Amino acid sequence: MFEIRVICDSPDVPRVAQAVLGSVDATSVRRYPTRDRARTRLYITADHRSTHQDCPGCDGDGLALWFLPDGSQQQRPCTGLSADALHAAGLTQASAQREPWQRTTDH
Repeated sequence: MFEIRVICDSPDVPRVAQAVLGSVDATSVRRYPTRDRARTRLYITADHRSTHQDCPGCDGDGLALWFLPDGSQQQRPCTGLSADALHAAGLTQASAQREPWQRTTDH
C-alpha cells in the first residue's frame, strides 16, 4: 500500500484524479484545499493494480464507464470506485460534495 499526493488547480481535479485512479486500486481518496485555497490537494491511498476478476464495478474485465469532464462517457481502466463514490469525493465534473471516500474491507 502507498499514498499519492497531488496538488493541482481545482478545475483540473476530475481529469487528474481519473488519470491517477486508472492506474492503481484506490483504498481511500481525500480532497482538501491548499492553504492559500488557490488549488486542491488530493491524497489517494492505493495498492498496485489488481486483475479485477471479482470486481462488481467492472464485471471482471478491468474496464468501467467513466464520466469525462466534457460530459461524455468512455470505457477506461476500473478503479473499483463506483460513479457515486467518485461523485461524492468531488472527483467528477460539477460535483459539489467533498466527502472522503474509503473502500470497505473485510479485515
